Amino acid sequence: MRISRRGLGLIAFGAIVWAAAGHARADAGDPAGVIQNLYGVILDVMKHGPELGFQGRYEKLEPAIHQAFDVATMCKIAIGPAWTSMPTDKKNSLLTTFDKFLVSTYASRFKAFSGQAFQVGASKPAAGDRVLVESKLVKSDGEPIELNYLFRKNESGWQVIDIYLAGSISQMTQMRSDFSEPLRKGGVDGLIQQLDAKIKQMEGAA
Repeated sequence: MRISRRGLGLIAFGAIVWAAAGHARADAGDPAGVIQNLYGVILDVMKHGPELGFQGRYEKLEPAIHQAFDVATMCKIAIGPAWTSMPTDKKNSLLTTFDKFLVSTYASRFKAFSGQAFQVGASKPAAGDRVLVESKLVKSDGEPIELNYLFRKNESGWQVIDIYLAGSISQMTQMRSDFSEPLRKGGVDGLIQQLDAKIKQMEGAA
């Protein structure tokens, strides 16, 4: 079965994950360890997904996502050059909505566990003193999908700033493409309205 780039994007934010059996456990503070800690929370949420419901999953995932992801930087990258000219109040409103959209996406996707596996691979140096953590999502039918995570070290430690689908497709670049039209037509308020609508859809589908 072929998977579209948009479908891969949903996989990146909604992949069912689990560390490969026998994989050496990384230090909690290094990039691979950050991802493994996130997966531990996700697995627990998945196992109790139906009983937790959407809101329960959201509340458990939110702190783990904030620990693993530099949400502010991801939002800036997803918006692109338009970010620099936005008034501060608009930036704050958009960041709040983007954050909720990100966590809601995870909460809507991690409803149950059905045998998928996530294999953490090598950590490699990347440009700008960054680190790329390679991994594979192994679907329940055995099909592997590459998901690589780009980390940057900030005052909070190592955090994800982008996700590469199929090994090379930037999720933030894809989101920038998705956001460009509502930004152009309705400005920041138009984009926020669109994201709010998607969040409500995810909540309703829980």
